[in-house]
Amino acid sequence: MTADFQQVDGFQDLFVGRLKKLSCTAFRMRDGSICLYSPIAGLETAFAHYQSELGEVTALLAPNHYHNKGLNAHIELFPNAMLYCSSAARPRLSKITGLTFSSLDRLREKLPEGSDLHEPAGLKTGEVWLQVSSTKECALAVTDAFSAALLPLGAHADCASLLGTFPSYGIKDTGSYKTWATQFLTATAPSILLPCHGSPVKSVDLIAQLIDLIEREI
Repeated sequence: MTADFQQVDGFQDLFVGRLKKLSCTAFRMRDGSICLYSPIAGLETAFAHYQSELGEVTALLAPNHYHNKGLNAHIELFPNAMLYCSSAARPRLSKITGLTFSSLDRLREKLPEGSDLHEPAGLKTGEVWLQVSSTKECALAVTDAFSAALLPLGAHADCASLLGTFPSYGIKDTGSYKTWATQFLTATAPSILLPCHGSPVKSVDLIAQLIDLIEREI
C-alpha cells in the first residue's frame, strides 16, 4: 500500500489518504470499483498509481459545498467517474466548479451492504456523512462536523474535536442538528471516526465524546 493511502484497521475495503492537513476516504463499492469521499487536490495522482491494486475510480463524492477544490483535477484523471453530491450542496458546487452532479440516491444504489449515506438535519453546507459497517465495526466519515489531531498516516487519535469554523459556517438550525446528530450517533454507534480534517479517531468512548462535543460546543 502506498504511503498516501492506507487501509483502515478492521475494514477490508476502506482506505484513508492524506495530503498535508486533509484526508480523503476511499471505499470499494458493490461492483468492485472505488468511490472517493472528499477528493483532495493533489492526491489524485497518488491514487491513480494504485488503481490496478485497489480498483478503478468510478465515483467522486463531494461531501459538502466547501470541499470542491479537488474535483476538477480528479475528473480529468478519472474521466469515467461520476460526480455525486447532496441536493443542498449542488447549486454552489455547480456554480463554482462548472461540473454536473448526480444525486445521492444514484450513488446509494452502488453501495455495498452495510454502507449508507446520511444528510444531517440543520446544516447549510449540504454535508453528507458516510457510514461503512463491517461484521464487527462501524466507521463514520464526516467532512467538517468533527476533526482530530494530525498524526502520522496510519496512526489513530484517541480524542475527537470540533472544527472551529463548523458552528458558524456549517450549521443553520442548531436545535435540529443537535437532535438529529445525537439520535444518529446513538443508533449507529460508530467505532471509528474518519474526519476530513485530521487523523482517524478510535476510542472506547467515541460515541460519548462526539455527543459531548455537540452538547458543549454547539
